[in-house]
Amino acid sequence: MKISCLKVGGRTVKTVLAVYLCLLIGIVRKSDTAFYAAIAAVLCVQRTSKDSIREAFNREMATVIGGIWGMLVLLFERYLWCSPCEVLRYLLLSVLLIPIINFSILIKREKGTFLMCVVFLCITVTHGNDESPLSFGIARILDTTVGIMIALIINQFPIRMRIKPPYTE
Repeated sequence: MKISCLKVGGRTVKTVLAVYLCLLIGIVRKSDTAFYAAIAAVLCVQRTSKDSIREAFNREMATVIGGIWGMLVLLFERYLWCSPCEVLRYLLLSVLLIPIINFSILIKREKGTFLMCVVFLCITVTHGNDESPLSFGIARILDTTVGIMIALIINQFPIRMRIKPPYTE
């Protein structure tokens, strides 16, 4: 019986390299949100450059839209009305997914709907009490853009390799 425990192909190597570069750039930028760049890189390194560009465009659009919605809600909460209790706030944030979902349909970006909702919730649920929640929203969008750009650049280089460990019996 032959068992293969590990196969490392070109796309895997590109993904690892893209994530590493995202995290290194995060250190240089002194970014607390480089994790989001790494996520974007993982999602955007695809089988072909064309697929990567398509995924990158969808990811960027969804992140920007979800980020803007999230920052608008945080501005609303900070300057106009803050929910008196956490349960009511979570109800409001959940209901606000309806216009985000409808907006994605309106602009014909249904494939990015889940990402719009995830970015919106990431910003509003986990960073609403930050000293500068808008700074987090902007950093979140910027880091996603960095990860996308790294993935697109890395995916331009052909890596045709497959490392196979010896089979064990």
